[in-house]
Amino acid sequence: MMVSEVWSFLETDGDRLSDTAVSMATEAKRTAKIFNARPAGVVFSQAPEELIDAVQPYGLEKLYCCRRDLPLSPEIIADSIRTAAVDLSPEFLLFADTSLGTDVGTRVAAGLQRGFISPCTDFSRDAETPAARKSIYRGKADAIVAWTTPPPYLAGVALEALEATSIAGASRPELVDIALSAQPSRNRLERSWAVDLSELDLSEATVAIGVGKGVAPDQMSLVEQLAERIQGVVGGTRIAVYDGLIPHERQIGTTGKWLDCDLYIALGISGAPQHVMGIKSVKKVIAINIAREAPIFKFAHLGVVHDWQEVIEGLIKLLSTRTGKAQ
Repeated sequence: MMVSEVWSFLETDGDRLSDTAVSMATEAKRTAKIFNARPAGVVFSQAPEELIDAVQPYGLEKLYCCRRDLPLSPEIIADSIRTAAVDLSPEFLLFADTSLGTDVGTRVAAGLQRGFISPCTDFSRDAETPAARKSIYRGKADAIVAWTTPPPYLAGVALEALEATSIAGASRPELVDIALSAQPSRNRLERSWAVDLSELDLSEATVAIGVGKGVAPDQMSLVEQLAERIQGVVGGTRIAVYDGLIPHERQIGTTGKWLDCDLYIALGISGAPQHVMGIKSVKKVIAINIAREAPIFKFAHLGVVHDWQEVIEGLIKLLSTRTGKAQ
């Protein structure tokens, strides 16, 4: 009997894997263990051989790849995955809860006439059919939702549930080619451009700066200056929203945005539970607060007990010296 497979769609950014890709490889491995299946990834790349070293530590047994020039429209990517799924019958198809992942995942689900549950934080096999756990009511409760359709089961994985975990001695995944969709695209990419950091959604930021009660309105220009120097996006706490420092859509926490960035710098933030929940998936947290007893330090990888303004002024001066730019 053929062992079923769990496929994770690994997004790419040009010729390299995106920030969510290795986490999705880990998710394929984790979900495959729950359902006694084999983990696999699906990638679209001009040179997938160059990506194998990046995903090898995360336990994938196969890497299905479509060797085509990029960029491709979500429509073509989805139809290629759908066709491969019809031919190879994976049990699960997983997609990161990103704009591209959700776009492709819902298209694949529609093409296969299957249900799509998103965003999920966990999976279980307790029911007659597999079930997914997803957060509801802005994180205040969880729902257990089961698929009513036969496999493949399609799901979007919440960004806050993703975590890259390497496996010592992991084998090199087998490279398996899949065909590009023969369907002509009904969409055409006219142009692409970089989004200004002031317009970038916090959930998509690589670096974020958070402001809290310890930041005054007349200090925000200094925060913005730091953000510009380190290519960061500014957000903050509920108090910062009430004080007019940031708009509501920039709030971080259970009633706002959940971050999955590489670096988060917390300025004058005490560390209320509602805020901390929104940064639990951040890779590195730097907290700067004059209050030594601030709870935020319990969750920080680096804590600085000092006036945040003095620290940031010193950091900007250092960055200015290294880049040769005037203050």
